[in-house]
Amino acid sequence: MALALTGLSVWDGRAERASPRGWTIRIESGRIAAVGPDPELAADAREIPLDGCTAIPGLIDAHVHLTLDPKIIKPADQFRVPVGELEEAMVERARAMVRAGITTARDLGGGEWFELALRDRIAKGEVPGPRLLCAGQPLTSPGGHCHFWGGEFRSPDEIGLVIRRQVERGADWIKVMATGGVMTAGTRIRDLQVEPDDLRRIVELAGEAGRSVAAHCHGTPGIEAAARAGVRTLEHCSFVGTGGFGSGFDRGVVRLLASKAPGGSGVSGQDLWVSPTVNANWALRSRKDGNPTAFGMRMARVLRAQREAGVRFIASTDAGIPGVAHHRLPEALAVFAWMAGMTPVEVLRTATSESAAALGIADVTGALEPDLAADVLVLEASPLDDLDTLRVPRLVVARGEVVALDG
Repeated sequence: MALALTGLSVWDGRAERASPRGWTIRIESGRIAAVGPDPELAADAREIPLDGCTAIPGLIDAHVHLTLDPKIIKPADQFRVPVGELEEAMVERARAMVRAGITTARDLGGGEWFELALRDRIAKGEVPGPRLLCAGQPLTSPGGHCHFWGGEFRSPDEIGLVIRRQVERGADWIKVMATGGVMTAGTRIRDLQVEPDDLRRIVELAGEAGRSVAAHCHGTPGIEAAARAGVRTLEHCSFVGTGGFGSGFDRGVVRLLASKAPGGSGVSGQDLWVSPTVNANWALRSRKDGNPTAFGMRMARVLRAQREAGVRFIASTDAGIPGVAHHRLPEALAVFAWMAGMTPVEVLRTATSESAAALGIADVTGALEPDLAADVLVLEASPLDDLDTLRVPRLVVARGEVVALDG
């Protein structure tokens, strides 16, 4: 039977404003059949009245790690979790995400492809969770960031072997660790750890396999090298220098990123988005006693300069790292908006239509339009007026199925 969500104000994921109240979203066979003010759209359907509520597309978190337990601080301890316990915990994380309104997520790294197995279980309807896109084992240099996940390469020929292994396992994306990372002893986050020629080869071989590349890059040299290599998304992009996050800020590199943004002045087919992994905990890191911290001021400068230059953002949290729970993207969006100087509608696009475009799934989800998947988040009040409304969903529909209904 068709499902009709009635009495709504609808924001489609792109427009500046939501519709007037009283609209209906009609859902059939997991997809949006129609959206509009005609009351006949509810005919012969199971109706859920939602008078006065606002519907937006389901949210997209473009950077998560479902195998990681955010309560575990030391990376080595992640590997001590028994497989059965890990798989059960991953199911619970996925359930919490979708109930929070996150209907799509991109998993950017794990060692044993457990997240791909979970992706397939969710797609079959065996367990609830967001639609998942997965990268598998990230490519990295010997001893480089996240080498413990099995994606090390020691020569140009081995690059192809690592990529082929991910593709054969069914990975949707390819991930490369262009710089060091916080979680890997012996690496420095500001240092480039993959040579520019190797980055270009990774992009080339991934493209031949029909995959786009996401590049972990904190330090400024890594950001520039990854962008010039043609990756599709830059993860973190925090301009780390000798003074920490944001201290390696470079306006020339920002101009490079903007030139490669969709609609920028760069080469066609080289579209680039920045995935800055702003999580809810940044609210604490950015302010102390009501005043901006040094971290907050540096990162606000970095994010606002990119936005002003025309860099395109997608919302992401790096969920799974210590202290960053998987279901908290709705809280993070308000922090992201403040840090980057974005309006509510601008930041909501980064978590819906803009993210869908970057991830190559705009023909599947990211907007409330006919023929797209019925991924719908309904809220008591409009998040275009108050992003805090996102914290308490009234209703969540994922791929046409009601997964959370309050009241």
